[in-house]
Amino acid sequence: MNYPAFTSLKISAQFLYRAYLSCHALQARKPQLLNALQCSESQLRDPGCQLGDESIASLCAAAQEELNWPDIHSAIGQNMVPRGFSDLGFSAFFQPSFGEALIQLVAEQRLGGDKPIVKLMPLSSGDRLVWNQDKAVSPDLVHIVFALVYHCGELLADGRFNTVKAAHFAHPRPDGFRGFPDGGSTKSPIPCYFNRPSTYLEYHRLVMANPISRYNPAIISATRRQEAFFARARFERENLAKLTYEYLLYLLDKSGLSLDAAAITFGMAERTLRRKLVAEGMSYRQLLEQVRRDTCHLYFLEGTRNLSEIAAKLGYSELSAFTRAYTSWYGHPPSQDTGSATALAA
Repeated sequence: MNYPAFTSLKISAQFLYRAYLSCHALQARKPQLLNALQCSESQLRDPGCQLGDESIASLCAAAQEELNWPDIHSAIGQNMVPRGFSDLGFSAFFQPSFGEALIQLVAEQRLGGDKPIVKLMPLSSGDRLVWNQDKAVSPDLVHIVFALVYHCGELLADGRFNTVKAAHFAHPRPDGFRGFPDGGSTKSPIPCYFNRPSTYLEYHRLVMANPISRYNPAIISATRRQEAFFARARFERENLAKLTYEYLLYLLDKSGLSLDAAAITFGMAERTLRRKLVAEGMSYRQLLEQVRRDTCHLYFLEGTRNLSEIAAKLGYSELSAFTRAYTSWYGHPPSQDTGSATALAA
């Protein structure tokens, strides 16, 4: 696949894939969504692909028409809240402070290329999370990102403190806008203002310095090592093994783990993909095992899930298959390490 250049804001295919799955979870039909995007599901799985921000507008328009739901952005953003290490932004939940977690969360969505898409602006009246882009951008993208940030912030706060005080948007008020959280939430919608000089979320005073109860330095270190494994020039195919590692990491608990699915995504025959990976020193099966083992390590460091849930998150259909794999990695079954993150850390 040849990757096109864009003059609009860049969106990683992985972010768009999450938004696409979110729309489908709301009962929008996949063929209609893919037709609006003018691409296949396999293309959305490609970690080397990027699209312009007009793609998110097309996706939202298709979902709104499918579901007769004018203000769908908050629901899409809420469904995109990361639930595991295969979801963009989940590792941000283990940062030491609320502000660091939000910045990391948005950074991991891979929007806007090298320039951070948001920045923190400290003020005595309350910190602001400011949209940090000079280019005109789709309001649909802004509303989905802010809804995602809002819902993740509420999850991190866990009722211990108030988070967003108000939302300010540079664009006009969209038709049918009801605010966020949407009507399905028990919380009252936050005040939203439009046609402002800039776009930002306004937070209550001193919120950003609040510590995060999930703070886990071991997970931060482990995710950095994992990121270093597949670090490459973003959106380029300089190393197919690293690209495949990233592909598998973000699909572990979804679909597309088979060799033929990966070959379709990368636009080559199965035997070509197999041959190129072996030439780089790792087979497809070895890469899948490496991704599963690395991610399993993170779930044990997290220490909050039972073995069946971890097995499902790693893409195993049965607990027995996970047990066999774990035993081959460490020489003993996972039940022996349950509740002991230090065993895996060693």
